[in-house]
Amino acid sequence: MNYAPVGKPQPVVQPGEFVFAAAALDHGHIYGMCNGLIEAGATLKWVYDPDPEKVKKFVSQYPQAQVADSIASLLADEQVKLVAGAGIPAERCALGLQVMDAGKDYFTDKAPLISLEQLAAAQQKVEQTGRKYAVYYSERLHVESAVFA
Repeated sequence: MNYAPVGKPQPVVQPGEFVFAAAALDHGHIYGMCNGLIEAGATLKWVYDPDPEKVKKFVSQYPQAQVADSIASLLADEQVKLVAGAGIPAERCALGLQVMDAGKDYFTDKAPLISLEQLAAAQQKVEQTGRKYAVYYSERLHVESAVFA
């Protein structure tokens, strides 16, 4: 849960070209998700979680992240292209729908959904908005052996 791989930076975007935010810090995979995005050249701008202790720990790892006072405030930032979240599994879909309604892509930890109803809602929102609902399959994609391969 708390393993956060650190790889070699291989930027595919210029600094500031792809801005993202982190929200819902309930699972430690958020650190690996953010590491991967930053290694690809993305710029972490915001963090939000209702638990100040989780935010404090996150900001100690990523001091560049500004602390948002609500999910709405980071969603209102037009620079933000994607929101990464590792919330409680039952709440991941609702956050994703909210993110896509704000015109941003969503990057969630696994399991991304817990019911067929959530799957249908996510599929409908992707169709409606044209936004991405992406999943971080950490053990499959973000481990040393997979990166090496």
